[in-house]
Amino acid sequence: MEEKILKEGMNWYVVRTMNNVENKVKERIIKEIESNNLTNLVSQIMVPTEKILSSKNGKKILKEKALYPGYIFIETSAIGEMARILKTIDGTPGFVRTRDGSISPMKKREIEQIIKSQKVTDDKKMTDIYFIGEEVDVIDGAFSSFKGIIQKIDEEKEKVKLDVYIFGRSTPVDLTFSQIRKK
Repeated sequence: MEEKILKEGMNWYVVRTMNNVENKVKERIIKEIESNNLTNLVSQIMVPTEKILSSKNGKKILKEKALYPGYIFIETSAIGEMARILKTIDGTPGFVRTRDGSISPMKKREIEQIIKSQKVTDDKKMTDIYFIGEEVDVIDGAFSSFKGIIQKIDEEKEKVKLDVYIFGRSTPVDLTFSQIRKK
């Protein structure tokens, strides 16, 4: 069964925050909603993120980065109450407003696109970054500076099996994700 994007009687709104504190502000908003008994007036609070491959201490990791830095999305039917709550929370000036100062809901197609992109990024894994048959550079270990072709990817062990060409021969080698780099 497909999840409804808009709950009946509720609309999606954009809340402005300071950069890099979106999740902290989200948690503060949730606490305030619970303490003011408004849980039935707020359906969802979302900070869309994307997964990015990075390297830390020689190990490749997937990090999450805010897709829209400085913004949070809230599905609610209580604009007045939410505006009052947002004024009490550090790190947010409140709802994004139009030029005339009113708070307008997002268009359905805008929020559908954001939710769709969020579902795609939630499913992203290392196998989405590397694929079987791809040529990569070996950057660490005994085979450093060689090129290899990925034959197998083991997501759980964070390893790949490569065919590395040495002296004109294909040699199977097991390496970790941190030992290879995309060309």
